[in-house]
Amino acid sequence: MMKIALLGAGLQGNICCTDLCDKELSPAEKEIIVADYDYDKAKEVADKFGLKAVQLDVRDHDKLVETIKGSDVVINCVQYNWNIDIMRACLEVHAHYIDLGGLFHVTKKQLELSDEFKEAGLTAVLGMGSTPGTMNVMGGYAASKLDTIKEGKAICACGDFTKTDAIIGIPYSLLTVMEEHTLEPWILKDGELQPVPAGSGRENIAFSQPIGNADAWYCIHSEPVQWASSFKDKGIQNASFKLSLPAEFEERISFLADLGFATEEPVQAAGQEVNPLRTMVSVVNKYLAEYDGSNDGELNDCDVLRVEFTGTKDGIEKEIDVECVIRTSDKWGFMAGAVDTGVPPSVVAQMICDGRITERGAFGAEACVPPIPYFKEIAKRDMPVYCVEKTPLSSDTFDQLHREMYKPK
Repeated sequence: MMKIALLGAGLQGNICCTDLCDKELSPAEKEIIVADYDYDKAKEVADKFGLKAVQLDVRDHDKLVETIKGSDVVINCVQYNWNIDIMRACLEVHAHYIDLGGLFHVTKKQLELSDEFKEAGLTAVLGMGSTPGTMNVMGGYAASKLDTIKEGKAICACGDFTKTDAIIGIPYSLLTVMEEHTLEPWILKDGELQPVPAGSGRENIAFSQPIGNADAWYCIHSEPVQWASSFKDKGIQNASFKLSLPAEFEERISFLADLGFATEEPVQAAGQEVNPLRTMVSVVNKYLAEYDGSNDGELNDCDVLRVEFTGTKDGIEKEIDVECVIRTSDKWGFMAGAVDTGVPPSVVAQMICDGRITERGAFGAEACVPPIPYFKEIAKRDMPVYCVEKTPLSSDTFDQLHREMYKPK
């Protein structure tokens, strides 16, 4: 029997638990503990499936160890700030570990624990949501088609076609959304990790339907540091992450960020110090909680995940493009922008428990998750993946083609 500790009972924890307990998709017997700082939230999720709920503040190390002791896998769905603390607790109780990402800087520190996890015979999958996560598995597949890698691009496009009167909808953690709009992105350029301005590198990209053409820009994410580590032996020189959000949503988030609501630097309000970011998040979450009960508008959103890897195979230049299309879940009623993050850790936890994942250490999913078995699993959850391979047929390089394609109009 699989023993799994799920930390965090928010939207992603709820979706992850839903997948773990789906008898059709995840039939293996499991013992699952749902833990959250807010006991009522943990109990609400646990009660849906007849599971055990635990109140847990992950900053309390002793209680954390007590809660996860005996687990085969710990799935961490709390904010990334406590990733390293939870990883160390997993080492202490000898449990495998999965999280939803560390927004580059934390991930970079987590990678330093790889040797400790390897020596303990444990696997830590760093960033196993949609991106990082499925995006990394797609990158691993693309990399397997190349002998050398020049560049790896990760690009995520979100589209929302829901007809609703809601002022705003949030596809994932609003804290993370605001950080993505204000923190300096890091990219791998000419073999070196370096920062670039937030929102720079804007370009118009043709995505699969139903999104079509959309603008995308550099955004802080973990893929560049993960790929720099995982594909070092193939000589990777460049790696980046770009994000495309629905235009209306992007305008509203940028408006809030430009006003200063993305900072945690206190301001004075009515004689009290107020944290702008935390206050704004609380207000928006309260609005969304009240609005969710209105049943206004049928969810209709989409995420498109894409990787573009360029390099060589047998001395010939190649471009390998892999794409995954996710729509609103008809089965569960979750929006695409949430289900593609909450489902992957469930799938990977089960792959670790049943022996389909055998690599030991701490790394991105590209280094340990077998692509085809994983793609087949997420396809059962209506997340199809496909690949396009481009090869120059008139020469061994793309040089002539690129000269003709990019001549001025």
